[in-house]
Amino acid sequence: MAELPPRAGAESFSTAEVARRLGVSIPTVQRWVDQGHLKAWKTVGGHRRIDAQSVLALEAGQGPAVLAAAAEGPEGAAGAPRPLRVLVVDDNPDDRDLLSAVVAEALPEARLTLAENGFEALLQIGQERPDVLVTDIFMPHMDGLEMLRHLTSGTTPRPALIFATSSHTLQELARLGPLPPDVQFVPKPIDTPRLVALLRGAAAPAAT
Repeated sequence: MAELPPRAGAESFSTAEVARRLGVSIPTVQRWVDQGHLKAWKTVGGHRRIDAQSVLALEAGQGPAVLAAAAEGPEGAAGAPRPLRVLVVDDNPDDRDLLSAVVAEALPEARLTLAENGFEALLQIGQERPDVLVTDIFMPHMDGLEMLRHLTSGTTPRPALIFATSSHTLQELARLGPLPPDVQFVPKPIDTPRLVALLRGAAAPAAT
């Protein structure tokens, strides 16, 4: 992070302003600055300022559908109860398409959003507030285990139901750290009928 501000007149935000704007916690914003996802500097007084253009670029990268859904709030635009929201996270396009198709079969009325890694997922969780999360474990930039640990820490709103998928066994995954106890593990290749049944059975309480 740079110690000197950019040219005079450049627009910037505080860490708290960015957290409110993106719908995430202040520690998450600080972490993204440290990882280089947001450009920032410190003022002479030691306060962190975040470049507005990098914030806008991060917002734009999430797509208009996610931002529109976040703007609607807990209910739809017409005031009707909002549909169940499901987030699917997987870096493999084929697996992501398969998981999306399973969700569509199990929960045809659900609002489905997608992410390619844990970093994108945390952004969308902050904005979209999904009820159900289906995530792969091994992904670039931020893997599923790190993302789940972040959710367990309580700094980001947590989906009521979480399913973790992987071609590795639970014993192999245990070397990286255990899954949170309330996360349901679904091995790859996906057993489609089983996952459909799990989603239908588990999502009913989440929708109430």
